[in-house]
Amino acid sequence: MMKIPDSKGNALKIVPSEQREKMSGALIYSPGFDGHRQIWIYVLSQILNELGCIVYIAGNTEQKVSNSFYINELSKWANVKIINTGNFAEGGLKISHAQLRALQDELSVDITILPEADHHLELLTSQIPMKKKSLRGKVFGIFLRPFYFYQPIDTRDKLRFIKHFHSRWKKDDRFFHEWLLDRFSLMDRALYLDEKYVINHPKRYWIPDMFQQYADMIIQKEEPDQRLWIEKLENFKLKNKERFMFLYFGTAQFRRGYDVVMDMALRYDGCFIHCGLQNNKEKYLHNVDEMRSILAERGALFETNQYIEDPLCVESFFRSATHLILPYRNFFGSSGVMLQALSYGIPILAPDKGIIGHRIEKYGLGTTYSDSNPEGLHSQFVKFTTTKPDQYQQSICNYMSFQTAANLKKTLLEILTGSAVTTPIP
Repeated sequence: MMKIPDSKGNALKIVPSEQREKMSGALIYSPGFDGHRQIWIYVLSQILNELGCIVYIAGNTEQKVSNSFYINELSKWANVKIINTGNFAEGGLKISHAQLRALQDELSVDITILPEADHHLELLTSQIPMKKKSLRGKVFGIFLRPFYFYQPIDTRDKLRFIKHFHSRWKKDDRFFHEWLLDRFSLMDRALYLDEKYVINHPKRYWIPDMFQQYADMIIQKEEPDQRLWIEKLENFKLKNKERFMFLYFGTAQFRRGYDVVMDMALRYDGCFIHCGLQNNKEKYLHNVDEMRSILAERGALFETNQYIEDPLCVESFFRSATHLILPYRNFFGSSGVMLQALSYGIPILAPDKGIIGHRIEKYGLGTTYSDSNPEGLHSQFVKFTTTKPDQYQQSICNYMSFQTAANLKKTLLEILTGSAVTTPIP
């Protein structure tokens, strides 16, 4: 397995096992194996493996996923065991406190990691009747969606919460993070991708959102068949070299503004490039079938309708864009696509909401717009695209120096071993 270097190119040092308290086992509890979860599980397994742990991955193996590359790789590791959670409620999402504790005891684990702890608030709050944290060993949770932080509540909201307190308190994210988590020590360390949130909550820990980059450095996924798209894309761009390239990367989703990007390509006589799967189950505000037909007639439509994961192919798609538009709808979290684009030096146009808006505005990574104004996106788009990407490069480089695979590894090692966390927050 490849060792991830630090920022100076040196292999990161791990405390020898004889100098550490023995760790007999570590449990990664992630009922879902789809999408980004596999990458997170893979990276966490690599780090726990270097700490000398036997790694148990508990997830719903009966769930159908679009791709199981990383789970298949992990199944080959001698000291990794995969456990099916399909017999628990909702495939493991609704596992009870008693069931998880029994699983921890059966495996004799010293560490438990919840890679998507947002799904397990009720599980964690079920410890409150106990005098102290009753789950076994050290418990760590990664929280992806502390969205409440960006959604102020008024008096009416507070009164509504009080009225329904008995039925809501165990799963209310604001109540959990702001009051229950610390008061009852529900886990040993709580980890977040949102640096603004962590700066405003000193007892929390920030981790870089560089799991895909880390995974790519450990093992290169080569898909020769997918590389056929590279030449096709180059030919498409040559035929449309006078047009602006609107790139949409990933599965088509309303939440991520798939139809908005397509509408912009139509409105500005640009090209719509979609690297990823179409999604006919989604409902959009714009008529995507009609827009797709018009763009195709113009020769301005390029779609893979395929899950693309080959690194060279992915890079070729990102480099087809000089600027990236991310018109998220009512989303406050981190964006892997945004960070991938920034790693290639591509500036971003996105709503002024959540951590995405905060990063763009504070660090000069592009331009934001107010999505409460119907024409806000379009007025800002013109200003954004008339600014050369080079003008953003130094700011992008400065910010991305925090978001590295080396920093991710260093931070996780320090957190898991109980050391002081020395990785700087942006």
